[in-house]
Amino acid sequence: MILETERLYLRPFETKDLNILAPMYSNINVMRFIGTGKTLTRSQTEKSIASWNEYEAKHGFTNWAVIRKEDDAFMGKCGLSRLPDNSDIEISYILDEPYWGMGYATEISKAVLEYGLNSLNLKRIVAMAYPQNRPSIKVIEKIGMKYEKEAEYWEIKFLFYSIEKT
Repeated sequence: MILETERLYLRPFETKDLNILAPMYSNINVMRFIGTGKTLTRSQTEKSIASWNEYEAKHGFTNWAVIRKEDDAFMGKCGLSRLPDNSDIEISYILDEPYWGMGYATEISKAVLEYGLNSLNLKRIVAMAYPQNRPSIKVIEKIGMKYEKEAEYWEIKFLFYSIEKT
């Protein structure tokens, strides 16, 4: 286990997670505000899991599986990774539709942000959100991140938020 909150915990991805993550990543409702906004195939999802585990071995942080304590339900992922241009370290999360609107994203993101700043001693963490993704913007603001700028990745405009360790 990487860390835990009142209702959730994070752990490294396991092979069995592919059976739940692949359908999530092929769901346009789940993926429309993630990265390029496109769905992923099962094979692409499997490669993502392998790359997250390799990334952690190399960098000491990555995206981890979000698990609900009460029933060990796999809910999605949350974690830290470098932006494509290596300019910053981003916090990101994705939860499957049945878990939306229950405060889970805020709960796990707050814990990961604190973990990054306090346990990993990261000086700065950023978050990106599509301008039309109001629920995600609310989560980002609730965990204490401040709007910084608009930025473009993959030819898509994102709102950019940040927090710095004081």
